[in-house]
Amino acid sequence: MNLHKLYSIFFLPLIVSLLTIVVVSGCSDDDEEILQSQYGYVQFKLYKDASFGKEGTTRVTDKLETLSTAQKIKVVMVHNGTTVSQTLPLNSYNAGNAEYGVRSDKLKLVVGTYKVIGYVLYDKLDKEIMAGPGGDNEDFTVIAGGLQEKALTVDAVSRGMLTFKLTKQWANTRATGEYLFSSIRFIDVTLMNTFTRETTELKGMKVTYKEGSKESVNPANPEDKYMDIEEATCDSAVWVPSGTYQVVAYTTYTQKGITKPQLETQAVRSEPIVVKDNELTSEAIVPIQLKETAEYIKDYKALKQIWEALDGKNWSYNGGTVDNTVHSKNWNFNKELDMWGNQPGVELDENGRITGLSLAGFGAKGRVPDAIGQLTELKTLAFGTHSEMLSGRLFGDEELTPDMDDAKKERIRMHYKRTFLDYDPRSHMSEMLQESINRDPDMKPIKKDNRITLKDTQIGTLTNRITFISKALMRLTKLQNLNIANSPILADAIATEWENENSEYAKQYADEDLSWSNLKDLTDIELYNCPKMDRVPDFIYELPEIQSLNLACNKGISAGQLKADWTKLAEEKTGPKIQILYLGYNNLEEFPPSESLGKMVKLGLLDCVHNNIHTVHAFGTKVKLTTLMLGNNQIEEIPDNFCAFTEQVEGLNFSNNKLKYIPNIFNAKSVYVMASVDFSYNEIGSVDGKNINCSMADYKGINASTVSLSNNQISKFPTELFATGSPIGTIDLSGNMMTSIPENSLKPKNGNYKNTHLLTVIDLRFNKLTSLSDDFRATTLPYLTNMDVSYNCFSKFPTQPLNSSQLKAFGIRHQRDKDGNRTLREWPTGITTCPSLLQLQIGSNDIRKVNETLTSRLYILEIADNPNISLDVTSVCPYIEAGMYVLLYDKTQDIRGCDALGIER
Repeated sequence: MNLHKLYSIFFLPLIVSLLTIVVVSGCSDDDEEILQSQYGYVQFKLYKDASFGKEGTTRVTDKLETLSTAQKIKVVMVHNGTTVSQTLPLNSYNAGNAEYGVRSDKLKLVVGTYKVIGYVLYDKLDKEIMAGPGGDNEDFTVIAGGLQEKALTVDAVSRGMLTFKLTKQWANTRATGEYLFSSIRFIDVTLMNTFTRETTELKGMKVTYKEGSKESVNPANPEDKYMDIEEATCDSAVWVPSGTYQVVAYTTYTQKGITKPQLETQAVRSEPIVVKDNELTSEAIVPIQLKETAEYIKDYKALKQIWEALDGKNWSYNGGTVDNTVHSKNWNFNKELDMWGNQPGVELDENGRITGLSLAGFGAKGRVPDAIGQLTELKTLAFGTHSEMLSGRLFGDEELTPDMDDAKKERIRMHYKRTFLDYDPRSHMSEMLQESINRDPDMKPIKKDNRITLKDTQIGTLTNRITFISKALMRLTKLQNLNIANSPILADAIATEWENENSEYAKQYADEDLSWSNLKDLTDIELYNCPKMDRVPDFIYELPEIQSLNLACNKGISAGQLKADWTKLAEEKTGPKIQILYLGYNNLEEFPPSESLGKMVKLGLLDCVHNNIHTVHAFGTKVKLTTLMLGNNQIEEIPDNFCAFTEQVEGLNFSNNKLKYIPNIFNAKSVYVMASVDFSYNEIGSVDGKNINCSMADYKGINASTVSLSNNQISKFPTELFATGSPIGTIDLSGNMMTSIPENSLKPKNGNYKNTHLLTVIDLRFNKLTSLSDDFRATTLPYLTNMDVSYNCFSKFPTQPLNSSQLKAFGIRHQRDKDGNRTLREWPTGITTCPSLLQLQIGSNDIRKVNETLTSRLYILEIADNPNISLDVTSVCPYIEAGMYVLLYDKTQDIRGCDALGIER
């Protein structure tokens, strides 16, 4: 009906009259009270016709779409025969609340009875949008001083509220979009009214995801009575016209940062959804179609087959401390199918495909089936690792994950080195020197000594019983890391045959060209601690881009076989590719020939510790090593042209061998200074007292800041190192056979050697020294900070180092002659005036009367096991009591001046 026509029927002619206008000048309070008693208030409430269970008078097309559209109302009333109209604002909290009704402002009227003739509604632009009659019960009465509420009904569209619940609907159709149910973050839903066939689109509804459970007994574990399920809901209610609907389509979205990438648009048919006026229909079902033909679902089915084939029902995780990476002791398949991939040790991509799989620590047993070939997105695969007993993570603080950046991949590759190989030669120096170094902010702290311990997987001890891996492994062309460790597997049992030629997978893959040459991303291989493996598996030599190979702890490979395997590794296409080679804790006795080694041009790290190597051959100078670990072997000589070194060298280890001379494989003139070189526990100096096996003119020195020559047979101070300009800052000469250090050992007769002044830390313990030459004065060693000459034969305190302005710690404990008699009796008078000295260790001697007054500057003093000492500590007693002075002593000693020491009298 035309709005203007309706208006004329109800309101023409309108007589707008002023019911009562009273203007009184100077009226009394009583008059005012009488005047106010003639008025009251009315407030109009506007409701939908449907809320009152009746139909409106207008056609459906003329219905008001939403009550919130009405912003003003003009009400026309009759009172005592007079027609009155008034326009009032309409209010509601929000559009949703408006569906339950809107209120006008209060209207002040003269008391009496009024009849509503009709009303007109306006939008926010004061445009007329609807007119209506007063209704069946159009009268209301205004009471003096009271508030009367008057309900008016509007022929508005009936509306109710909806919330949605996303449920899984499995289909066998061909998969299109593949994504995880849990990745849905937003959804558009298309509703169709089943009567009118009209559709309504609800866009951008936020999806809340959570995991729950329902009763369902796990067939593999009767004690597990609840199945894991996923729940996704749109909790925010939306308003739609009343009626019966079906969900006929949806579009799903995920979220990446601030973007919302679309996942899939799908046509569906849901169960009928009934919407009633002003009622909430909760959890209307949106059937999300999942396809059993999706590749990620195939991955999960293959995952279960692998679990079953490897005795999964009896798994129990033993990989060290269970932390945030591994939450349970076994896998659980008592969950919805698309949740099967959510297992400990399994990594998924955003589409649900398996990209990482680790069976390390679970105690897997049996043959890896052909189903492994389904996991074509797999990038990291571990059947065991060198560190699985250390923690719940595969590689300590580093997590093995797909698509690692180069920096993280390098840290993973170096985990074995950091865990079992790295150590600081300075950790063998005296405790005094170590503590003093670690207190010095200008010096690099000493690292803890790393070795394989009882907490680790012991060599030959198995943590799994995997005996076979299907050749379907070659289908994993995206594989980047492959780890096989702590297993009884043989070389011939790794990807050489089908596990079952009649399996569905073997038949499916039978016509494929399976070749290791297709695995161009596979760069990192670990075959660690497989005691029954008697040779390196053939597939290693076929890998086109191998860079890191860990073959440590394979005691089943004989010395001759390992040499042959290494030779083949160098000769084949793998030779120029390999950058990292771990061969420690094996039976190796001899290196491959130099002609083969020279082809390993990218080799940077070589680990051969704890073998039986007696003969090494040269790589040649084209091979530049960063890390070389040859400790604990039987090596007697290192060829002069052994290799070259890069500028990144940190530490080289030649300890615990049978070297007779310091190798001439370094160059003190190099601009690159290595962190440390360790020659400790060899036989250097045992042949005619020589430290080098060449003339001084041919010896090139060592470009390292720390050099350890401890526990050799050196009788002559290694002047060769300093004469060649070696930039040594720390030198450990403890445990040798020196009886004296002649003049000009650290400097020539006239002048100084080029880099001697860099020497700051010296360990000379456990020799047979009786004196120090003037080479140890500040004129030669101006930056000397720490020195220990304990366990020698000094009878007089060597004062030469004390004039160094940088000296912080000096040790001279336990001085004895050849018969074991204590030789040092004199206290070094004036030592408390040394400008930087903080610590003096002079215990286990025969110091007598000390006349010097102690000062707090020298605040660490060790005098224990000096049975005849007499010392007054009055001057430092307040510092001792305050914990600011460390005195190491015996309570039986004659120490006076401080009761806090508890000296026995």
